[in-house]
Amino acid sequence: MQKIQRTFLVAVALLFTLAFTGCRSSRSGADGTSGTSRVRKQRNEFIAPLAQYPEGVTTLTAKTAVALSYNSLSATVKGKLRMRRDEAVQLTFTALGVMEVAFIEFTPQNVCLVDRVNKRYVTLDYSSGILQRVGIDFNVVQALFWNRVFIPGDASPWKHLDAFTVTEEKSRRLVEPTAQSALQCRFYTDSEGKQLQQTDLTLQHYNGTWQYGAFETLGTCALPATYGITFSGSSRAVGANISLSNISTTDNTWKSGINLSNYKQVDLEQLLSMLNMLR
Repeated sequence: MQKIQRTFLVAVALLFTLAFTGCRSSRSGADGTSGTSRVRKQRNEFIAPLAQYPEGVTTLTAKTAVALSYNSLSATVKGKLRMRRDEAVQLTFTALGVMEVAFIEFTPQNVCLVDRVNKRYVTLDYSSGILQRVGIDFNVVQALFWNRVFIPGDASPWKHLDAFTVTEEKSRRLVEPTAQSALQCRFYTDSEGKQLQQTDLTLQHYNGTWQYGAFETLGTCALPATYGITFSGSSRAVGANISLSNISTTDNTWKSGINLSNYKQVDLEQLLSMLNMLR
């Protein structure tokens, strides 16, 4: 049981940290430095496919294999990823291949982290506290999992393409919001802009990198089958390599939410105390 609890705590540490963080040549942007509508049109045509969600694909489910690391601790867990556009991003973690030890769900209203072993849960509301101050909301989380560019606090970045700049690099391009908030974002694509390959996040002394790989064609789009996630700051280093298998975009049988009637709600301070035991 102690091993199972440790596996859960490491998993929670990963997602908790995720929820709170994150040579140039000619630049073209919305500030008019390019001076031509042709440049703006090219820039917008480049960014639009990276910001818009794939047409006809609203649900994704997959089995997951997750290699987690938290400072000097590490664990490998199995689980599932379920996503339904504009409704939920759901992750479950299992130990010993059969026992679900953690359930984490992002919805447009809040984040819910459930400790199935100890029958406890925490909810974090986007509309108050630090999540509101730094611009973290469901749209940011959804974009990270769906491999999209985003602007913190903007639910429809594809409608505001002039709010991005594009910078040429040797073998890739850098896309950035023109006006950065407390949560600063940088998006890297391949040279042709067909795939978003990496998202970098910076929040004060926290830094995060989200890399995408092993793209698979699913219906009318290509989506990543691997996520490489690292976050660091405040003497903590959290990492996860997530591999997806049995990916489906047609499974609509699952439901968002979880019955918490038999669970005890705890506050954020208790969660932080629990995570501090892993230092």
